[in-house]
Amino acid sequence: MRAVVVSPVFVGRQEELASLTVEVTRATSGVPRFVMVGGEAGVGKSRLVEEAARVAAESGARILSGRCVEVGSEGLPLTPIVEALRTLAKSATPEQLDRWLGPARGPLAHLLPSLDPSGGQGASHSSQLPELVLGLIERLSEDLPLMVVIEDLQWADQSTLGLLSYLVRTVQDTPVLMVATYRSDEIDRRHPLRAVLSGWERARQVRRVELGRFGRDEVAAQTAAILGHDADPRTVDLVLDRSEGNPFLVEEIVTVVRDGGDPVDLSPTLRDLLLVRVEARSPHAQRVLRAASVSGRHVPERMLAAVTGMEPAALFEALRELVEHHLLVVNEAVQGYSFRHALTRDAVYHDMLPGERAGWHVTYARALSGNASLATEFAMVPAALAHHWFAALDLPEALPALLAAAATSSAYAPAEELMHLERALEIWPRVSDAERRAGSDLAGVLSSAADAAYRAGFVERALCLLDLALAELDAAGPATRRALLMDRRALVLRDLGRDDEGLADLRAAHDLLPQAPLTQAHAVVLTSLATGMLRGDAEADPATRDRVVARAVEVATQVGAQPQLAEALITLGSVQSSDGDTETGLATMLEGLRLAERIGAVDITVRGHINYSHVLELLGRHQEAIDFAGTGVELARRTGRARTTGAFLAGNMIESMLRLGRWREAEAALLQALRCEPEGVFAVALVDQLAHLTVLTGRTEEGERLAEQVRRQVSASNDLQFVQPVGFTRAEARRQAGDLEAALSIAMTALNHNPELWMGRYAWPLAWLGSRIAADLMILSRDRRMPGTVASVALNQLGALTDRIPVLTPAGRAYAAAVRAERVRAGQTPEAGLWEAAVDSWRTAAEPYMLGYCLFRLAEDQLARGDRRLAGASARQAAAVATELGARPLSGEIGALARRGRLDLTTPGQDEQPPEPAGQDPLAHFGLTEREREVLDLLATGRSNAQIAVTLFISPKTASVHVSNILAKLQVTGRVEAAALVHRLAGGAV
Repeated sequence: MRAVVVSPVFVGRQEELASLTVEVTRATSGVPRFVMVGGEAGVGKSRLVEEAARVAAESGARILSGRCVEVGSEGLPLTPIVEALRTLAKSATPEQLDRWLGPARGPLAHLLPSLDPSGGQGASHSSQLPELVLGLIERLSEDLPLMVVIEDLQWADQSTLGLLSYLVRTVQDTPVLMVATYRSDEIDRRHPLRAVLSGWERARQVRRVELGRFGRDEVAAQTAAILGHDADPRTVDLVLDRSEGNPFLVEEIVTVVRDGGDPVDLSPTLRDLLLVRVEARSPHAQRVLRAASVSGRHVPERMLAAVTGMEPAALFEALRELVEHHLLVVNEAVQGYSFRHALTRDAVYHDMLPGERAGWHVTYARALSGNASLATEFAMVPAALAHHWFAALDLPEALPALLAAAATSSAYAPAEELMHLERALEIWPRVSDAERRAGSDLAGVLSSAADAAYRAGFVERALCLLDLALAELDAAGPATRRALLMDRRALVLRDLGRDDEGLADLRAAHDLLPQAPLTQAHAVVLTSLATGMLRGDAEADPATRDRVVARAVEVATQVGAQPQLAEALITLGSVQSSDGDTETGLATMLEGLRLAERIGAVDITVRGHINYSHVLELLGRHQEAIDFAGTGVELARRTGRARTTGAFLAGNMIESMLRLGRWREAEAALLQALRCEPEGVFAVALVDQLAHLTVLTGRTEEGERLAEQVRRQVSASNDLQFVQPVGFTRAEARRQAGDLEAALSIAMTALNHNPELWMGRYAWPLAWLGSRIAADLMILSRDRRMPGTVASVALNQLGALTDRIPVLTPAGRAYAAAVRAERVRAGQTPEAGLWEAAVDSWRTAAEPYMLGYCLFRLAEDQLARGDRRLAGASARQAAAVATELGARPLSGEIGALARRGRLDLTTPGQDEQPPEPAGQDPLAHFGLTEREREVLDLLATGRSNAQIAVTLFISPKTASVHVSNILAKLQVTGRVEAAALVHRLAGGAV
């Protein structure tokens, strides 16, 4: 019978195992959990996780596992995902695999080609991978709880860490337990995993377990289990002393003792200790073990045969010896072998002389170059070749291998693609015939590295690399190459919020291209320029923009550039719609969208849904916009674009929900969209909408904080779809806080941002809010006997500005009506009946919030005219709208009006008492006596003379005299006006 090295019983760790068992139970109940198991090498992390997986399997869970692999100083990209997918593919029926993989099959086949034997993986983008894996996990856990184990996280590549971080943040309501192990003794402050772990620990669903070394009782139990009998106390003490309680070292030392060695004679150094059993093996076995260590933790049997050059009989004899002595274990997944522990592999590898190691790397590289099927997965061959040639210091061979590895990684691991390309750039000067070997010049490699950096999220690095590529080409370089590089640079600049610079690059790129013959490059640059001008171009008039857009369509048609034609048609339709020809615009956009669908251009198809739903929303066709955007959101989710262009689409859908007054539904959709972790420009619209909704529902400080976050992100942008909405939210937050001067300044600054680019969708709400705030300031200034210069100037400016904003939609007409009514409220025009007109306009536009506000103002106007019956009806309607929406600030203003005017609000509202005056007494200069102040306070709450008399223990006649004196001193004509004045001077809404 073969002697054991590993304890056949699980020793110690009962508390940790119980903790993991609890996490299994929680996950099984539908609460996703994440456990990070740390500890030094050999401390028993894998054994603990194996026991937890056994418990999970017995409870009915599905188990998937993968291990990060060290190759050089970095891990191979996404190897734990590949290993888990391989296990899944082998264990599932074809029908199960179809159902579980779903739309992810093709893209995931870039990682594991056997998932799609037809080879029809199609195009993929690395940004889609996290969403596709999330969808796979959700489908896998529909019928059984899922446990996913990722081992040796200290060797994880950036793409694996990014993917796991995404899952930690986004997995919700899914019965999944994810367990990751890592060597805590290798995580210094510069290790990339350190910051990642700190971020994970802040998540509520994450738990960290740290394993310590064994004590004497546990070492004694482990020793007895391996030997098959209790060891004498002296042996246990010696084993404990030499191993210091590390379970793996206990196994190694006890095995030496069992084989006749004396623990007293063992070397104190870890490497020597681990090599004791290696050196006891035959020369053939040691040769095989050294060869295996160069491969890494795992090695296919066919690879060992190729690199050792041994006869099959001799090779199998050596392998059997190594397996029987527990230095290697059989690994069916790789059709080969694995080191029983990575520590042994490290010791064997580093015990070789430098030249010996380099020789083995060359042998591996040549073997793989001659026969890629020697590797476990064909997709991993380029990265392995790059590693072996680089480790062998054969730089001329390493250069093309690095470029090939980068090309293979581009579809799914851009961070690793960038690593390979930057390593190639590093060795480029030391390879004499670099261009010949690379099949590219240096500018081409720099350009590829810039693309990889951009897709990996390193936008500043991408800009730097593009600048280097342009400098390498110099001004006399090929015009078309420079133009295309500048086109890509413009995209990077846009993501950095530097829109003006990006448009300048696009113009320069366009000017670089020769007028004839027309090429694909002309179509690319013109389409980018047209799209950039649509987003915002302060230098171009609409006629110039229209000519560029039309030319983009024309050129794309002539050169047969179908993707650019589809995009240019969508841009043209957007321009036609913004110029007022909406039906033609919708038809043109639909033509571009359908073309994009036919040619499989998913990104352009999603963009078509964005622009089309945008125009529907402008037209007030909100339900159509929600439905159309929802179709696009589903397409984006299915194809792994929910974090990018899908986030824009979700923003369009949510805006229509907000306009229709479906605020609760909109907030739920916002939180769901943000859960996908959109970044940069893709998150801006969603965060701004959340800020806007948060402010309107009365969570002012939280909303203002979110709006400030958005403002910082768009501070250098000309794109009004970002600049003006966040200006609205910030101004409204300041208004609610009582800082009217700051609120007006914010609104005017945002409104004056590139007026040449105004679109009614964004400019009209700001124009109305600015008018409202200016009217509030004007009235407050009059009440305080102070000049209203700032407000008057702002109102005049707003009057001039609003004459220039297009009025093309129902909402535009309703905002224009509200602006005119605000000017009447400010006392600038004497017209009557404007609030009635504004209410009618908002009923037509079918936007409840603005309808509720205008009803509130109408009630105020009716009350001032003495018509309490109509005022009560209007106030009740306004209160009902505000309550249904959850618009607490508006409800408070309506409630305050009802108290001042003694109106009966039968619709429940969240009325708020007017705030207490702060600082200097605003009524001091009116000369009121103390008794008159008491009477005025009661009058402001809507009390009658008789009620005031009862409260102050005076006669009704005396109360009437006090009220008459108060009205005279305040220079107002009635009780309602007096109450409104008190409310305004106290800092309330006017």
